[in-house]
Amino acid sequence: MLAYVQKIFIIIITGCHNQWQKIMRKIFSVFFLFVFFGCVVFAQMPNFVFDSTMNNLKLPAGYTTSEYEAIPEYVKRGSGEQAMILIPGWGFDNSVFEDFMMANEKNYTMYAITIPGYGTTKAPPILDSNVSYGEQYWNNGVLRGVAKLIEKENVKNPIVVGSFVQGTQLALRMGIEYGEIIQGVIILGGPVRFIPVGRGDPKQYTLEKRISGIDNYMGPKWFKTITKKSFEDGNYPPGLYSTDSVRAQELWHQSASVSLPVMVQYLCEFFASDISLEMEKLQCPVLVLRGSYDDSLLAKQTNNYIKPQFIEAWDEIAQQQPLVTVKDIQGAASFVWKDKPEEVYREIKQFVDGIEKGRR
Repeated sequence: MLAYVQKIFIIIITGCHNQWQKIMRKIFSVFFLFVFFGCVVFAQMPNFVFDSTMNNLKLPAGYTTSEYEAIPEYVKRGSGEQAMILIPGWGFDNSVFEDFMMANEKNYTMYAITIPGYGTTKAPPILDSNVSYGEQYWNNGVLRGVAKLIEKENVKNPIVVGSFVQGTQLALRMGIEYGEIIQGVIILGGPVRFIPVGRGDPKQYTLEKRISGIDNYMGPKWFKTITKKSFEDGNYPPGLYSTDSVRAQELWHQSASVSLPVMVQYLCEFFASDISLEMEKLQCPVLVLRGSYDDSLLAKQTNNYIKPQFIEAWDEIAQQQPLVTVKDIQGAASFVWKDKPEEVYREIKQFVDGIEKGRR
């Protein structure tokens, strides 16, 4: 079956549309979750269910949208001199940082946002289907909203903290595009970028080709009609979130509670991005606190995307960009501050102290 997967991938990337139309739907389905979504239980060959009456590329009828580029919902905690903007990852609201804020309320003044559409918040409108996911429409709105928050609260020299998928990319983009108003970035267990993996090896396709595959196939032919259950069956495994099994399940369920069209829009934008191409423009120091993950999780063939995306890609970034420092948090998964709080908070304090010394 892997041979067919490779064949289908080449067909999509090279644009051989006539051949593509001859591929069986089942192979098509398995391919997309394996190569693009990167987290399907491939060996079990699940029967993914599609519902032609669904359209996950649109918000539900009667859905009340939020204002595009508006300041996101946020909570303010702490009284420390150093300000922080906390950005949660894909599917999470600001409550995921409650433990972080409680532990650091004397050290920092923190503004924890909720990305529009997560938790109880409303998402912005979805544009016409002709707009490419590569335009990063929703994520651009989040960035501008965060910049407005910094201006509204008159936050001076904040450090932006990004978590997991999406939070990582948003935080790094703040360091690239808004370096004049922030002074540092901290990454908590997120991946550099989406990396397709086939036959156990990372595949290096241009961003343009991946965007084309997402715009023309993955969105309209896969995510548009997939059921919520099938989407969840192909989601990241709980062990990617935390090394504690109970906590891992809780985090997984929190993410899974988000409306499917919202998850699809943000996920497709993640697939259609590559922050590594912009890292040379970074304007401030970055601390990456990288999880090590359980050996049993990494050993599974179905999880062969974790090392390239969440671990190995950071080494390449650190070698190319001297402003990036990577620290490994042993015994932790993506939510490093929940698995190893003392170690994570110590590393963060050292990073903050170093920035403050540089300002004197």
